[in-house]
Amino acid sequence: MLKRKLPTLFLITALLLSASGCSEAEPGTAKTQSNPTQTEQDTTAETTNEPVSSKSAGADSSPASLPKPPITLEEILAYSEAAGQYAGSNYDEAAVKAELDKLSKDMDTEEVYARILHLIGENYQKEKSTFDRLEQVNYRQALLSIDPADPASAPQTKPKANIEVILDASGSMAEKVNGGVKMDLAKKSIQGFLESIPMNSNVGLRVFGHKGSGSEQDKPLSCAQTELVYPLGSYDQARFQGSLQQFGPKGWTGIATALEAAREDLKNSHSEGMENIIYLVTDGIETCGGNPVEVAKSLHQSEMKAVINLIGFDVNDEAQRQLKAVAEAGGGTYTTVKDKAALENVFKQYLNELYKENSSWMQQAIDNVWNQYEGEEKELIDTRKKMLDKVETEYDRLKAAVSYLRDQELLEKKQKSELLFWLDDRWLDLSVYADDRWFEIGHKMDVEWMDASAEVESRWMENGRMLDAKSGKIALRIPSLRTPKIRIKPLRNKPIRYDF
Repeated sequence: MLKRKLPTLFLITALLLSASGCSEAEPGTAKTQSNPTQTEQDTTAETTNEPVSSKSAGADSSPASLPKPPITLEEILAYSEAAGQYAGSNYDEAAVKAELDKLSKDMDTEEVYARILHLIGENYQKEKSTFDRLEQVNYRQALLSIDPADPASAPQTKPKANIEVILDASGSMAEKVNGGVKMDLAKKSIQGFLESIPMNSNVGLRVFGHKGSGSEQDKPLSCAQTELVYPLGSYDQARFQGSLQQFGPKGWTGIATALEAAREDLKNSHSEGMENIIYLVTDGIETCGGNPVEVAKSLHQSEMKAVINLIGFDVNDEAQRQLKAVAEAGGGTYTTVKDKAALENVFKQYLNELYKENSSWMQQAIDNVWNQYEGEEKELIDTRKKMLDKVETEYDRLKAAVSYLRDQELLEKKQKSELLFWLDDRWLDLSVYADDRWFEIGHKMDVEWMDASAEVESRWMENGRMLDAKSGKIALRIPSLRTPKIRIKPLRNKPIRYDF
């Protein structure tokens, strides 16, 4: 009986062992663990967008998903991902190899490329942004910010100087000197002066003593009256001639009152960086009880920093002393004239001073534009050099990474070949891009600089010719000769590669 039952017991024991043996198939694996089913694998793949493999599952430091790697130049320049973890100065060959070891052998070529770029690839948006900014250079605008003399650009610019002439129209200006009546000579000289000043200026004419008469009865009226007959603005010959016809010599000499009124004239047209110059022509001392010295001092020390120059027309010693004190307090000069020739000469001297400032302006303008040009060209050169260095270093590191993966048999021969072709294209496209931008932007900057400088010189020479015509002198004015810099782009060729 026992012998008949043995086969049956043996069969039962074998079935029990086979049922329990499934959990012991992988040595060292806990019985509570189990391999994921195909359904679970599919779910994991959908969630992480990664192919499931033993190596990729263990690469904890790899990102769950990466964007498509940029291939074309447009894609590379638009790539918004930050530089790789080991890019630039953070490069660590051992750490990079450790990360590469985690890659799966069954990854496709595009994903391998994305992983390598994520580790050591560079970002080139900063260089592109710098090139784009430098492409917008406008040296003419830099010029106009210094001297807005171009009438066509007047709405966008501001005048450089306010020049106001204050003319004494008191009764004594009806007297004659050698050459004619004081008032007539003064009007003619002032008109010639204002129509000859540099174009980038506002001009104005204020008079005093032109109301009432020289009688004591009219003194309060005359001393209180001063009038801006030609408001500050650009010079217009017809309008200015009309303003000169509005008054004649009549009353008292209220110099302080006229200067106080000029404060408001300049205040309304004053802006930061604007020069404010007053030329006052009088033939006598203050007779209205004011203190022109204190007023002049206040004007000069104010925010507008007005400079007050005085011309004493056929005045006595007492008047000269007072008028000189007014000029000194106002930071200007005093000149005594006795006749028509002397009056004309003093205004010519004033013109010379203004045009010396014009020459100084020309040099300042050219220096300003040149300094901007030099600074931006240096930035252009540095940006190109840094980009080329970055591209070259990145290329060497990417090639080394591809070779390492192939040596570790994590890449197929065909994959290595495809990756190297992509790297060659990346290196060539970025290098040529840096060369092209340097060449094109540099040439544009050269032309902008030459054109802006030529415009400065043209205005300077035009103003100088006007001064020459007035003074009777001839000055040699030769424009500078400027040529673009020689820029030669290097020839770059893609490496020749055969099937590996």
